[in-house]
Amino acid sequence: MIQEPQTDKHQIGALTGASKRDNYYELHFETGEIARFYILADGIFRLLLDPKQQFNEENSAFIQFDHFNNSAFEKSRVRATNDSLIIHSGNYQIIFWQKPAIMSIFDETLHGTRMAQSSPIEVGPQQTTEFLDQDKNEFYFGGGLQNGYFSHKGRKIKIKRDHITGKGGVISEVPFFWSNRGYGELRNTRQAGTYDFGKPDSKVTTISHQDQLFDNFYLLGSTPQEILSKLYQLTGKPAMLPKYALGLGHIGNFCTTMWQPSKAAVRNATKIDGNFYTRTKNEELASHKASLNGEENYHFSARAMIDRYQKAHFKLSWFVPNYNVTAANDALSFFNDYAVNQEVAPGFWHQDNLALPEKTAFAFTSDSDLIDSDKAKLQNQLQDKRAIVFSDSGSVGTQKDAALIYGDVGGNWENIATQVAGLVGSNLSGQPLAGAAVDGTVGGGNAQITVRDFEWKAFTPLLFNLDDQGQYSKTPFAYNRKITDINHAYLQLHQRLQSYLYTLNAQARLGKPIVRPLFIDFPEERTNYTEMFSSEFMLGDNLLIAPITSGRENEQGDSLKDNLYLPGKQTMWIDLFTGQKYAGGRVYNNLLYPTWHLPVFVRGGSIFNFGKRDYVIYPQGASHGVTYDDNGTVDFESNHSQTRITSSIEEEKLVVTVEPTEGQYPGLESDQPTALTLMCDAYPENVEVRVNDQIVPLQVYGTLDAFAHASEGIFYNTNYSLPEFSQYQLPKQTALQIKLASHAVATTKIEVTIRDFSYSSEVLGHEITSGVLPSPKLPSVASSKISAHSFELAWTHPAEVQVEINNLLYEGIEGTSFTFHELLPNTRYIIRMRYVIGNKVSEWSDLFGVITKHAAEDYAIQEISVTSNFTSKANHPLDYLTDLKLASEWQTSEPVSPEHPLELTFKFSDVEKLSRMAFVPRNIDHEGDPTEISLAVSTDNENYHVYADHVTWKADSKNKVIGLRDVRAKSVRLTVYRSSGPMVAAREIIFYRAKR
Repeated sequence: MIQEPQTDKHQIGALTGASKRDNYYELHFETGEIARFYILADGIFRLLLDPKQQFNEENSAFIQFDHFNNSAFEKSRVRATNDSLIIHSGNYQIIFWQKPAIMSIFDETLHGTRMAQSSPIEVGPQQTTEFLDQDKNEFYFGGGLQNGYFSHKGRKIKIKRDHITGKGGVISEVPFFWSNRGYGELRNTRQAGTYDFGKPDSKVTTISHQDQLFDNFYLLGSTPQEILSKLYQLTGKPAMLPKYALGLGHIGNFCTTMWQPSKAAVRNATKIDGNFYTRTKNEELASHKASLNGEENYHFSARAMIDRYQKAHFKLSWFVPNYNVTAANDALSFFNDYAVNQEVAPGFWHQDNLALPEKTAFAFTSDSDLIDSDKAKLQNQLQDKRAIVFSDSGSVGTQKDAALIYGDVGGNWENIATQVAGLVGSNLSGQPLAGAAVDGTVGGGNAQITVRDFEWKAFTPLLFNLDDQGQYSKTPFAYNRKITDINHAYLQLHQRLQSYLYTLNAQARLGKPIVRPLFIDFPEERTNYTEMFSSEFMLGDNLLIAPITSGRENEQGDSLKDNLYLPGKQTMWIDLFTGQKYAGGRVYNNLLYPTWHLPVFVRGGSIFNFGKRDYVIYPQGASHGVTYDDNGTVDFESNHSQTRITSSIEEEKLVVTVEPTEGQYPGLESDQPTALTLMCDAYPENVEVRVNDQIVPLQVYGTLDAFAHASEGIFYNTNYSLPEFSQYQLPKQTALQIKLASHAVATTKIEVTIRDFSYSSEVLGHEITSGVLPSPKLPSVASSKISAHSFELAWTHPAEVQVEINNLLYEGIEGTSFTFHELLPNTRYIIRMRYVIGNKVSEWSDLFGVITKHAAEDYAIQEISVTSNFTSKANHPLDYLTDLKLASEWQTSEPVSPEHPLELTFKFSDVEKLSRMAFVPRNIDHEGDPTEISLAVSTDNENYHVYADHVTWKADSKNKVIGLRDVRAKSVRLTVYRSSGPMVAAREIIFYRAKR
């Protein structure tokens, strides 16, 4: 007798029976549910529990079911024990326990459990929930582009896109997560979800979706690459970008933007055709209107913008002229003709299912549901040329056809760290083709923020600006000559890295993230899995980028950088621009970076291709690199080439080998010259070059000019630098440069052997403990110098010191005190210190501990219900007012007046003892700031008494605080009588409970 499944919310009962069918295992439960367990491939499993028992096996918009067959299932074996059913598949044992009815997966090669449910699955008419065991050292990633975060341990995230582009916003919703324990889960649903990675209970992870169907895929792998590659088996490999997409892009609105005359002294004025103008929305003030082809005035047209890039010597690669506006196809086609003739790929923005204008190279959509149809239309128009779609949102599966691009508000330092973590998180969610607009959209006006933003984004695949959304121009030449020159140098460097970026794109299809966290390359270091250094990232295997994320400067205007972590105790890191070498496994402080200098470090052993077979090598140990290339067509999987280069140092002998190129594609030059730049410390006496095992005699040149004009030769360059940065006074780097004439790349092996080679191996040498140096007396930390994110360490005598905090070594510290920033709140730090003189160090001081304070947000009341007598604007809903995300913004759709005041009522789940209320104003402008308010409180949600009556506030950027010490309330009513604009707006209203 088959029991009818329960219809109310409940956890499934004990496992009562199981059987093996043609392509799945059928499981029966005491509460009436029936589930099916599928084995799709080695380490890819599916559990489908359908309360309606319809079991539509191929019900999915993003799973590639046709890529799998039944062979893995047929090889599986099953056995029963007294308390469980065990399915053997490859090296995995999938264990279904009888009571409670939970599942775990045991890895026989690891001899350990990869994943385990902590309690039975919960099902109901509106939601299904899975509960998972969480280990102390287990970390979680995924969920899409959760802006500001990539590591989710102890956090709760939403799998639902919102319209928040700053910290806490969900740009793309991906119902997939994975754990460093060696498994991932993909929920086959389009419904919203909540993933709680141990926020209330650090031992349990709770995964919920608003879907009565529980359809879950389990992906097993020993590395992030293995897990992500299995995600791509299910949902499709990431797209291969056309090469133009790796160049500079411009997105603007040349359909409705209007301009009015201005003056150079006006902060947001833009120089156009020798005169200054500002954007305006007032038709009466407008003197010129933008257009696509100069229909109104050529200088304000999309064509003229392409001309301006050329005049400023910025190579523009792609262009969207109608962002957020529908334009006529014939005008767009006419513009496309001009763009194509200028070697600029023209794009087309839309959010409806429209026909593409002629000669459109790519589409940009604000509706991710249109990605598939856009891709099909483009491919039909482009024929064998590769198509790509840009989208400002996405979900699982969109990576195979689209790249994710978006813009935040812009104009503030916090956005840099937020976007770094967001792009890293996108890569870890299976969406490696992602980028953010330089300096955001509507904000801006700070040249230092803009140039620092451009610098680090030059080390991401997608570099672009999103113009015409606010008052400030976003072009890379919008500011003075100094800023423009720096942007130009970084654009040239971005172009120099195109081969590297293109290779990373190809490797991403195999599961390797492009913009990645430090733990991908340094998995043994626990701190790399946390948020501690979340504003740093690796670009592929070779480059570590540590963006400037604050406006801290010295008197000369150089950026001050603390807390810069270089991982890997056996790794040497080289400053890309100066050649200075650093030992890994240390946190560096008190570093200075002029405006042109971004902290970028090359990993020892790195191999780059800076052009056509122009290889630059930073030798350390044994390393290898692969460069990928194709001709941009759709059949690149079978038509591409790869070249492998190896480098090895052993007992002062360096051997570099360029292997014959493998693969072929139409247009590949069969014969090509080869250039090698080998970074070194001194002139090597013995250099031997072999081509196909035959020694090639090469002339040694004494000047760079003579070497540049030779087709073959050797030159010892004592003044090597990146040419685009030669205008800046860089320290001299030394490099051995070798050129070889053209050879057949498919059959030619090149081997360079250098004896008596050295490249700063002493950097990794250990310090010498000196008995002459006394060990420091116990340093001190005054309680008044401790905050949630920092503390000040002080010692008696002025000296250079090293400080070890939680087993991390901090360097570059001197004087008698130092403040450690960017710490985690409510965290215990174990500290010791020693003196440093040269390469000699003292004994360590005794250990002692410091606990940082709770963050203010720890006392913020959550889950507040708020109601209003005013309606809210679209995309600025009322619940943004209390979501504790400072990047969101609530706005009313109507003005306020003393005769028609706004009433906001905030209700708590219980009576709270309060300390204060904080009003956080919008940060774009101050139109909509409340200027006259009253506050009333209630303990029963019915009877209110006035606490603050007709208080006046200034319309400025400061938070407005009303003290509520010792006030007890279950609800608070805020009345707004006047505001500074045609609405009322706020980023947040926060109520803090009293500290216990």
